[in-house]
Amino acid sequence: MKQIIYFLLAITSLSAFAGMKYSEAEFEKLIKSGENLLVHVHADWCPTCKNQKKSLASIEEKNFKNIEVNFDNDKSFTKKYKVFQQSTFLAFAKGSEIARKGGITSKEDIETFIKNSFPATLQSQLDEKRNGSQAPSEIKMTMEAAKKKLEDSGILKKAKQKDQNYIDFTLPNVNGGNLILSEVLKKGPVILTFYRGGWCPYCNIQLKAYQVHLEDFKKRGASLVAISPETMDSSTTTVKKNELKFDILFDKNNSIARKYGIVFKIENDLKSVYEKFGIDLEKNQNNKSWELPIPATYVIAPNGKIVYSFLNVDYVKRAEPSDILKALDSI
Repeated sequence: MKQIIYFLLAITSLSAFAGMKYSEAEFEKLIKSGENLLVHVHADWCPTCKNQKKSLASIEEKNFKNIEVNFDNDKSFTKKYKVFQQSTFLAFAKGSEIARKGGITSKEDIETFIKNSFPATLQSQLDEKRNGSQAPSEIKMTMEAAKKKLEDSGILKKAKQKDQNYIDFTLPNVNGGNLILSEVLKKGPVILTFYRGGWCPYCNIQLKAYQVHLEDFKKRGASLVAISPETMDSSTTTVKKNELKFDILFDKNNSIARKYGIVFKIENDLKSVYEKFGIDLEKNQNNKSWELPIPATYVIAPNGKIVYSFLNVDYVKRAEPSDILKALDSI
């Protein structure tokens, strides 16, 4: 009786580490969706495979789906993808296999394979930047207090939201022309994102991440438009620094951001912190308002309806490219 109980406990313990069981039909759907897929080819009798499952289960942040393929039973997969041994990992992205490796056993090696196969999420990059901050505790407390006060102001409720209609505008871009939002919408959906300025390291991380996914946006017929209150000269520097290939617009005095309800004023205590970091918004924006937009990203359908909105008072929180893609796919 005890042996049976121990056997059942062992089976239950192993099942807790399992990813999604392989199904040929479901796997093909996932492949067509272009999602990040990590396939673990295992055998039930393989001790190494069991340790690999445990390592996979211990990875907290996953920007992929884990598929468990049984080497002895799932012959349709092993034959199609020419897998000749268990304890093998295969990585798929955007509908194709991008990497494979066999025999890796340590959690560190598995994490390295995953990291190399699937770039980190935007939020993990932003969090890593913030966690590396060496700012004194009193400055961090001032910034946290300012964030809480901004949240309590009700700005998030007043801002443009999902399911509302967009506000049209005409703004100059860094190429010397003007962009009319309604004209761009005639071509397809628009991703409209507001950022603080090129002086903000988190904005640069966000803009770079969107540049990486620019072709994914275009495949869905979408245009990416970024708006900032920084002057045209500063915007041009931001474009060159980050090698951006999408429209960057100059929103003088936050006029458009104000219409979208996302502008707030930097108060004196926070202003002093910015100045200690060498951030001069008067020079950057060529005005004395000391105002900024909160992080905000919208996906606007061609009919003018906002189908996705990301709004946050925390400047380290930004819209994830994967969420933007899901919104585009819903149109």
